[in-house]
Amino acid sequence: MAITTLDGVLAGMQPPQTSMKVGAATTAGRWYSPFYVAGLPGAAVAPTPGLSGAALTSYAGQIPWTNPVTGNSYLARLSAACNATGRLRICDRLWHNSGITTTIATTQTISSAAWPARDSNGSTNGEDIFIGTEITTAMGTGTPIITMTYTNPGNAGTKTGTVTFAASQGIGSFLEFALAAGDTGVRSIQSIIQSATGGTGGAYSLVAYRVLAEIDIPTGNVGTVLDMFGTGFPRLYDNTVPFLLFLPTSTTAPSITAGYTIAQG
Repeated sequence: MAITTLDGVLAGMQPPQTSMKVGAATTAGRWYSPFYVAGLPGAAVAPTPGLSGAALTSYAGQIPWTNPVTGNSYLARLSAACNATGRLRICDRLWHNSGITTTIATTQTISSAAWPARDSNGSTNGEDIFIGTEITTAMGTGTPIITMTYTNPGNAGTKTGTVTFAASQGIGSFLEFALAAGDTGVRSIQSIIQSATGGTGGAYSLVAYRVLAEIDIPTGNVGTVLDMFGTGFPRLYDNTVPFLLFLPTSTTAPSITAGYTIAQG
């Protein structure tokens, strides 16, 4: 059943979950994923499920999550601090893949495994599910445009989205695909093609994710907080796989502390 009153929120508040990560030097204006660096929780290992990827209900390195015994889960509070200024997202990681060849400029078939039923409507249709490229091994000097063919939440296929790589992206660099005009998410991925090679070496995964909340960090080393009204009190579905993305305003290596609190009932 849904939480519909403030008394229900208070009664359903769970212990906070915390993440503390010391990241690598970043690029201003480029999203960064601290998923693969040590801290709390520990560093994740780069995925290995192959091109079709794997739907996720848990993954070592995620921020801890516990399903409710009964009822629903909602994001009631988000707090964050960092030595560098920027914007922090907490996201749900639904799917990721591996095995993309970075040294060819021909079509690579993805045929993604179905997402778990955790889009913004609790379905597999992909509403508010977006796709990013997450660097797992430092890339070469190439700057290819990556074109993705996908199906949108309305089940319209052969749609295309693009992202342009920067040269020599480091581990954790995270770029979002721009979708076709009017599209509000991705239901499935059919293929990708690179306009050129990414240079020698390097590896990246595609990641399907839902943004749960965003919080600005306007001042270094000063914490900021969003309550349930600031987060929008979104529903979080069973087996959520929480992880962080940080959009820095400088090249400073970020030391990120973040915490979230869930209300369940």
